[in-house]
Amino acid sequence: MLVKQVMELADLGLTPLWAPPHALRRAVTGVTTADMANPSTYLSPGEIVLTGLVWWQPDRCGTARAFVSAVRAAGAVALIAGEGVHGGIPDELVEACRDHELPLFSVPRSTTFRTVLDSIYVRLWADVRASDAPALPSMVRDELLGSIASAAPLDDALRLAVERLGLSELTLTSLAGRVIASTHPHAASARPGARGARVPVGTDQGSPFDGWWLCTTPAVAARQRPVLDEVAALLSTRLAQHRKRLTVRGARAGALLAALEAKDTAATAGIVQDCGLPGDTTLTPVVVRTPGASAAWAVDAANELLAACAVEFAVCPGGTDESVGFVAAPPDRFAQRLTEHLPDVQGLIDADLALAVGVGPEALPRDLAPALRGARYLADASGQRPDPVPRVCTTSAVTSLGAVLGGLPPTVSHAFQANTIGPVISYDAEKGTELLQTLATFLDNGSSWTRTAAALHLHVNTVHYRIERAEALTGRRVSDPRGQIDLHAALILHQWSTERSGRTEEGG
Repeated sequence: MLVKQVMELADLGLTPLWAPPHALRRAVTGVTTADMANPSTYLSPGEIVLTGLVWWQPDRCGTARAFVSAVRAAGAVALIAGEGVHGGIPDELVEACRDHELPLFSVPRSTTFRTVLDSIYVRLWADVRASDAPALPSMVRDELLGSIASAAPLDDALRLAVERLGLSELTLTSLAGRVIASTHPHAASARPGARGARVPVGTDQGSPFDGWWLCTTPAVAARQRPVLDEVAALLSTRLAQHRKRLTVRGARAGALLAALEAKDTAATAGIVQDCGLPGDTTLTPVVVRTPGASAAWAVDAANELLAACAVEFAVCPGGTDESVGFVAAPPDRFAQRLTEHLPDVQGLIDADLALAVGVGPEALPRDLAPALRGARYLADASGQRPDPVPRVCTTSAVTSLGAVLGGLPPTVSHAFQANTIGPVISYDAEKGTELLQTLATFLDNGSSWTRTAAALHLHVNTVHYRIERAEALTGRRVSDPRGQIDLHAALILHQWSTERSGRTEEGG
């Protein structure tokens, strides 16, 4: 920005009192207010000085000349004087500015100094030069950094940036679109579209789930991009604080997990409080897995998922690709939000790396070990379902035989299938028969011979023959309830195995 561009700020009502062309070509680096007789100590080269003339004394000759001499020696490039205190600009000041070749502008009583400051700042930031100079003047940078580094909500810092920089609406989000702070009162999520833009906050992203976006709607002009980049850089200090807090909590959660695995129930309550969680109430264990990735990824995924649930929590690594979280809330308070946010988090990685989430039952700290085993079983169930859709499995969803079977380890599932319906599968493969299909249809139709015959377009006698043959091969009678349960379970597991195999072949 050059001094001459001050005259383009028509809404301020500025009047040039001495403004020769050669002096108007000086570069402006900032603007500051000064109302002491000698403000040179507080000025930086290249600044415009805004003064209300409180220091000027009409009965003392030379005060204006001394003031102008001081600000010019400090490197000021122009002076804007307010008319409010004295009703006008003294001639002595005009003469002093002419003698020291300092452009002078007057500002009417109706224009506040804040309006002048903000307008010049906006012009400065909109006309960032193509150089290594900072996009933000030091005064505003310090103001923003102070707000960001404080304990105040980040919404306040974003509003400050909008007010001082003339930017459009700002929203700070996680990489998955979760709103962290916003200048928009009803922001629910922020995903950049054709009219939006976003810049990363910080560069040391530890995983696809770790990081923030600074988003604007609509997109900023190209000349304002450096301003947005620097605001994002300032916000990275808050992101670093956030990561450090999660790391400290994670280390304490790791100590709690170690105590549970060592069956040291006496120590658990104290460790829970060290995690920043209440030690005298129930906690809910949550297990998140990122198959094929590291435990660090699983920790970041869990932190992102649980941050969306408005609950207190602590997360630590739990295994090769597993994280364990402890949540200070019952499952019914956060499981639904967890389910809603899971597709957003899953969208950050390849579909082949389907996230698996298990939410155990709530328990007192001393009883967390069995609750954690339940959460791990449910994470197994989530990860082993045949469909590729990521899901959250909770204890409240265990309402069917299929839900109970979901968490069986693959080796156990395959062994059970081999020991029940394995002979039928082998017989069909060898003879070209359809005993397995007939058995599944028979059980699905409530063991009705006629409905099964109709469904398969077979004679009832044929259905009888096939079922009797299947009974002989499996060693189980379809009329025996326990035999039916075994066969039902084996068929469910076989169907899942078949569907998973089909997906693998399609992907290969």
